[in-house]
Amino acid sequence: MTRMNGRPSIESVAAAVGVSPTTVSHALSGKRAVSAATRKRIMEAVEQQNYRPNMVAKGLRSQRTQSVALLLVDIANPYYPAVARAIHDVLAREGYVSFIGNTDGDAATERRLLEEMAARGVDGVVMQPMALSAAQVREVVGPAMPLVITTDEYDDIPADSVLTDDTRGLCEAVDHLVGRQIRELGFIDGPPAVSTDSFRLEAFRGAVAAGGVEVPDRWIEHAPFDREGGEAAAARLLAGPDRPRALLCANDLIAIGAMQAAHAAGLRVPEDIAIVGFDDIETAALVSPQLTTVVNPAAAVGDACARTILWRMENGPGAPYKQTVLPTRLVVRQSA
Repeated sequence: MTRMNGRPSIESVAAAVGVSPTTVSHALSGKRAVSAATRKRIMEAVEQQNYRPNMVAKGLRSQRTQSVALLLVDIANPYYPAVARAIHDVLAREGYVSFIGNTDGDAATERRLLEEMAARGVDGVVMQPMALSAAQVREVVGPAMPLVITTDEYDDIPADSVLTDDTRGLCEAVDHLVGRQIRELGFIDGPPAVSTDSFRLEAFRGAVAAGGVEVPDRWIEHAPFDREGGEAAAARLLAGPDRPRALLCANDLIAIGAMQAAHAAGLRVPEDIAIVGFDDIETAALVSPQLTTVVNPAAAVGDACARTILWRMENGPGAPYKQTVLPTRLVVRQSA
């Protein structure tokens, strides 16, 4: 029979085939053996009736919604869609739907989206928190929620984590510049409210110290993580006679903005000012001059996040937290 609203149901499929609803359920889930002939008849009835399982009812029975929340900083930044696509592809193969939320690195938005996703019953959360600490994120979602964080924190993370070795890539960048006899290095980091003393800035400080380079505080600027912010910050650094000979930037959008500021100031890149980005978004190889940048492997990050959240959902909250650290590397193009 069909339901009162006329929509096909597991009962209507069972009636058409002459089996029990339980047998239909087993055939669809694959969790119990059903003869090939019976399964064929069930699938034909499913197709004829255009039956689709009620995921809400299924979730109530299994306490799973087959959904994962992806909370990203800025979906307009090409890096994050690349991460999201890799996560989506892995999760989709396992039957999971991904819900994407944009946080803008704002504490209130991060907290609100976390609360909303937990209330909607998602099976797990993948997030790069910018304003909240990893401990604060865990506090919002509770102790049992499967949680994977991509973060600058390394120690005492109360969640599974996927990290990138930013120091390695920045050390390669500093060594490359010093090898070109450029020691006057500046850095444009993200907004102070988000990333003062951030790991990427600290990675830069560690890299220049390892290279025996001293960087005055006046050559360190902060900017929004976008092209306009990079252009404004670079313009400030390049305005006076006492300016750096190279700018390393916290992401590629900032670096592209810095190149625009250099052109506006009548400076040649890289002859007068060398510029290095971070992330290696697709645009990095399309601008002129092509951007030298640190490869932050978006697809590998997304793949690791998805596989880790699947592992956590399978193993439950009792297993020790897992930390994955992915390497970065410098790709030399024309801007430095």
